[in-house]
Amino acid sequence: MNKDLAIKAISALSYRDINQQDRNKPINAEKLSGVKVKKISGRSMSYADRHRGNWFRPEYNLTEIQIAQDTDSFLYKAIQKKVERFVLAGWEFVGNDTEVLNYLKRRLKEIELVSGQPFDLLMSSLAHDLIRYSNHAWVKVRNEDASSAQKRTVHGKELDPVAGYFILPFETLWFKVKKNGEIKKIMQEQPNTGQWKEFAPEDVVHFYTNKKPGFTMGTPELLPVLEDIALLRRLEESIETMIDSNLHPLFHYTVGNDNMPERYSPEGIKESDLVRQEIEYMPSGGIFVSDHRHKIAAIGSEGKALKIEEYLAYFKKRVYAGLGVSPMDMGEADSANRSTANTLSKIAIQSIEALQRYIKVFIETYVISELLLEGGYGEALINPEKMVSIKFGSVDKEEKSKEENQTIQLWLNNLISEKEARKRLGEQPVSEEIRDGTNYKLYQEPLALLKGMGPFSAASEALVNSPASSISEEGVAKEEAKAEMAKKVAGAKLQGNKGAENLSNNISRPENQQGVRSSPKFNSDTIALFEKIKLEENYLKILETLEK
Repeated sequence: MNKDLAIKAISALSYRDINQQDRNKPINAEKLSGVKVKKISGRSMSYADRHRGNWFRPEYNLTEIQIAQDTDSFLYKAIQKKVERFVLAGWEFVGNDTEVLNYLKRRLKEIELVSGQPFDLLMSSLAHDLIRYSNHAWVKVRNEDASSAQKRTVHGKELDPVAGYFILPFETLWFKVKKNGEIKKIMQEQPNTGQWKEFAPEDVVHFYTNKKPGFTMGTPELLPVLEDIALLRRLEESIETMIDSNLHPLFHYTVGNDNMPERYSPEGIKESDLVRQEIEYMPSGGIFVSDHRHKIAAIGSEGKALKIEEYLAYFKKRVYAGLGVSPMDMGEADSANRSTANTLSKIAIQSIEALQRYIKVFIETYVISELLLEGGYGEALINPEKMVSIKFGSVDKEEKSKEENQTIQLWLNNLISEKEARKRLGEQPVSEEIRDGTNYKLYQEPLALLKGMGPFSAASEALVNSPASSISEEGVAKEEAKAEMAKKVAGAKLQGNKGAENLSNNISRPENQQGVRSSPKFNSDTIALFEKIKLEENYLKILETLEK
């Protein structure tokens, strides 16, 4: 099954874009790729009892794990804790090509509406089964009328587009394999009614972890811990018995002794029989009153019982280790500090991170690739600029924060490039559209331009064209006109001051061909000069008024 699906991805090599007219025709992946792909099979032999074309059940019995999960609280909560962490981390589909990414999201939404199965619930069920069984299966329902995609031909076989994904309970499956171990057919049997249904390998996606060579399914991680859980439960039952025996001890009532044996009543009844009758009808809170001939002793542990606390703690640790959780994850805080608790929780965190990697490989290889091929986007499988992938969130938020801060420091100190920094952060390279929405472009750059803003400056022109600025072309024009007027007024004022200064010097120390006088010359010309100075002063006052 896996090799068949892998060939589908290989057949997309050198895939080219298809125009709208070609998309209305059945898609032949081999022809469009330009590469003739010949299917090959493995040469290795499978197990001797499984290559004769007979139906057989998988190697491991998953029913035991299912029963243990429903009856043991440790196993149930450990599985739920891991599933909850996986779900809370979240996931999303990402890609550089908007057209391809939008197509994939539209197809998944279409599949959700047609099948009635939200993709998020499929993913959470996938994580749940991989954690407890290490195996999970989806069956594809193909229907051209219920899908917007087109048919495609793979190795001479025409396939309808995928219209929906449904969960296939793995504990109900039977397999039939070829001589080399490849899956030939898959059958689901209903245990109660005996009804069965067969599926082709290309219609089933088998997710697995810990798969051994030659095996049909992955080895369940929880299988070895079942014996430890059973042993722990037996110890707990023994403790329950011991507690019950101490809470309700056995009383030994002795009547008489060797020197004074028991007596008989006038009716011939033994004294011990009379005491037995009294005890049987005595209430549970009654009190015994007897003479010195009667002795009552409570038989219990009397401080000689086995100390079982250390044994119980040891086997509980074995169960936690097998489940891949720590006492902190199960709510046993004890005396551990925060640092110790975080260290112990790494066990479950690393398990979920590894699970995310497994699911990423299967989803991208057997789900995303097929949906893109059905839509004519086969080039996106080999072109890094058009690839679409699934991105999972961080399970360990604190660790992620430390790594992000370290990456930022490396970038600020010019040790890595921006592209390398974003790659470490798990983000796509920055495009012009993304850069226009950054904090620098929206706030820091306009603030710096405002500080350097002035009439006829490049900052003013940049602010007019910036979408984050409220400065308009009309405002800049008014500012430039005002600056021009101020410039003219300042020039006239400077020229007036210079003329008045020269006139004053000529009056106080007139100059002619004989030289410069040491004192002013008083005559009619002087009066005329004073009137000219007065006119100059009035002119300067007018200029000051205009400037205001």
